Amino acid sequence: MKRTLTTLSLSALLLSSCLLGPDYLGPQDSALPETWVNALPPGTDAYTLTRWWQSFGDTQLSALIETAFVANPDMITAALSISKAESALRSTQSGLFPGVGVSMGGTNSGSFNTSLSHGRWSGGLSASWTPDIWGGTRRQVEAAFANVGSVKAAAAATRAALASGIASAYFEWISARESLRIAREQLEYQERTYQITAKRHGVGMESSLDLAEARATIASTRAQIPALEANIRKCENTLATYLGTTVNNVSLQMPGASVYNLIPRVPTGLPSDLLRRRPDIIRAERDLHAATANIGVNVANLFPRLSLTGSTSSASGTDFANFFQNTTWSLGASASQTLLNRVSLNESVKQAEIQQKSAMQSYRKTVLAAFAEVEECLIDYARLTNQLPQYAASCAANKEAAQLSLERYNAGEGEFLNVAASERAWLAAELNLITTRQQIRMTLARLCTALGGGWEK
Repeated sequence: MKRTLTTLSLSALLLSSCLLGPDYLGPQDSALPETWVNALPPGTDAYTLTRWWQSFGDTQLSALIETAFVANPDMITAALSISKAESALRSTQSGLFPGVGVSMGGTNSGSFNTSLSHGRWSGGLSASWTPDIWGGTRRQVEAAFANVGSVKAAAAATRAALASGIASAYFEWISARESLRIAREQLEYQERTYQITAKRHGVGMESSLDLAEARATIASTRAQIPALEANIRKCENTLATYLGTTVNNVSLQMPGASVYNLIPRVPTGLPSDLLRRRPDIIRAERDLHAATANIGVNVANLFPRLSLTGSTSSASGTDFANFFQNTTWSLGASASQTLLNRVSLNESVKQAEIQQKSAMQSYRKTVLAAFAEVEECLIDYARLTNQLPQYAASCAANKEAAQLSLERYNAGEGEFLNVAASERAWLAAELNLITTRQQIRMTLARLCTALGGGWEK
């Protein structure tokens, strides 16, 4: 009997080395260009994409992002999804090992009128095992392991998107706050001009048209203030949502100009870096791995399944000391093979193969979209950085023009229409300059995310 058991065990172990289905070799079509088409020189400092927001030198921004990583509902859900996937992996791995059961029981009976009693005690152990002869369970473990990687990559993508979203909302809040300050300063300037015009009109030096134009300029500037104030509140609401709280719990302080105008360097790196840094690409690659492993799971279902069982039991009467003297045991083996639904099983294999091909195309699409996203960010960054000095020059020139127009007007050498036009141009130039600076910072946040930053692999 021992020889028979040994032979069965060795046979099972030898058969278990078989692993059906294709082995995962990684994506076969993921080539990217060697350089970016819209290349920019990378930063020369020790810049890291892991916590790119720290390069802006704004402690308030860093605090917002770090807080959101802990309190944001999507981040909490992502952590729970990882725990669930890891639990599923452990559950699948348990299928590689035998199952063991135990049973115990006993009865005792007698008469109240006598001391006689009659009892019986029984107990037993049982074990069953389905050897993974064709590797189906191991392929399931492989797929579950890949799924854990996919879920972790999805969590990383959530984290990266969250950091980028907070930075964009924060930069927009700064832009709105600065725009509001400029609009109010311009309003004060225009009201002083109006007072001068009203006095000149009172002594007949200016027409009613000039006075009406002055009022129109003031009204136009005042009309922008409610929109800017509303934008500030919207940004604060957005940030509160990211932080997993309500707006009444968010308190922001305007940083200094040297902080909110800082533009860090751009670490573009190489296109091939996206394959190991972008969490969405990593997730697509893990999904492809899982789909490949599932082919082996379905192929294994086409072959016979061997089951081994064993049990031992003991029993005794009233004398429990005889419990282990009456022991029996049994061993068994069985094989099963599905015969009638072979068409369904074959089609399951085909479906798994189709799913694997579909996952490959999803991977390719993700890689191409990632490359395009970086290129678009580089285009926007180049455009905005080229516009910034022009807007700065325009702002300075319009400010000088507005001041000269007002001086000439006070000296009686110019018309008020020129003053009004130059003031409006000055305000527009100031707002363009503020907006462009923050758009550059927003683009940098998007670029860092597109490059795969914002998480630790």
